[in-house]
Amino acid sequence: MKVETNFPPLERVLDISVIVPVLDRDDGAEQVWRLYREVLTQMGRSFEFIFVLDGAHPDYASALERIAAADDRVHVIALNRPFGEAACVQEGTRHARGETLLLMPAYLQVSPESIRLLLDESAAADVVAGVRDRRKDKPISRLRGWWFNALAHAAGSRFDDPGCTARAVKRRVFDELQLQDDQQFFLPVLAERLGFSVRQVLLPQADADRRFRAHRPTDYIRRVMDIVALAFMIRFMHKPFRFFGSIGAVLVMLGTLLGLYILAQRQFQDIALADRPALLLTVLFIVLGIQIAAVGLMAEIVIFTRHRSTPAYRIDKIVGRPEKG
Repeated sequence: MKVETNFPPLERVLDISVIVPVLDRDDGAEQVWRLYREVLTQMGRSFEFIFVLDGAHPDYASALERIAAADDRVHVIALNRPFGEAACVQEGTRHARGETLLLMPAYLQVSPESIRLLLDESAAADVVAGVRDRRKDKPISRLRGWWFNALAHAAGSRFDDPGCTARAVKRRVFDELQLQDDQQFFLPVLAERLGFSVRQVLLPQADADRRFRAHRPTDYIRRVMDIVALAFMIRFMHKPFRFFGSIGAVLVMLGTLLGLYILAQRQFQDIALADRPALLLTVLFIVLGIQIAAVGLMAEIVIFTRHRSTPAYRIDKIVGRPEKG
C-alpha cells in the first residue's frame, strides 16, 4: 500500500474531515472539491479533505496535485492497487484529524447542500446515514434501489438506500468498527449493532445521479452475497450454533421421519428395505444434519474461546458510581 502524505501534525484537531474514496466513478476532482468546499466554508467550520485513490487514477491524481498545491487542507492517499471502498474509508479515517468524519462519494450522488443536513443531524447521533430522495430518478434506478432495500430489510437492516454513501460519522465509531470488503454499504446497521446511535436523513438527489447507470451482472451477485453475509452477522454472529444447529435439526428430523416411514412399510406392508432410494436419502439427511450442526458447534466454541474479552454491548454512561468497600 503506497501512501502519499502531506499531513500537518496529527495533534491539531479539526471539526470535520471529509473523506472521499475515488473508485471507478467520479465527476471530476475540481468540481467535487469546489462544491463540497463552498458548503463547508459557508458553515464556518474548520475542515480538511482526504482523497483516497483506490489504485491507479493518473488523471484524477494529477488534478488533485494541482488542488493540493493551492490548498493545504487537501491531502491525497494513493493505494498501490484496488482494495475497495471499505479499505479507502479505513485508510482515510486513520489519517483524519477531524472530530466528525464526513464520508462523501467522488461523484455528485446527493446535492452538495446535503452536507448541512448531515452535519446538523450528527450533533445528536454517532452515525448519520443519507437516504436519497429518488422521486425524480429513472424508473429502472428506482426499481433497482427498491430491490436492494427489500433484500437489506429482509437481512435485518432497518435503514433505507444502502447504496447512498454520504454519511457523517463520529471518530469514535471507527475505534470499534472495522470495515471489510464491501461492508461500507451497511455501515449504519453495523454501527447500530455495536450500540452506537444511528439516524437516517432524507437528502436531495443530485441531478447528475439521475442519469441511467448500468451495472455488471457480477455487481448484483456481489450485493446478494454481501446481504447474505450481513444477515448472518446481524442474527447469528454471537450464536452461530442457532443457525447451523437449526438447519441440522431440520435435516435430522426429516431423515428420522423418512426412516420411520420406510421402516413401517417394511414391518406392515412387507416392502423390502434393500435397493430403496428412500433409505439412502434417510441416511444422507441424518448424516448431513449432524455435520452441519457440528460446524455450528465448532464455530460457537471458537467464538467462546477467542472473543470472551470482547463485550457485545456498550456502556452509554454511568450515573452515581458507588464506592468500593
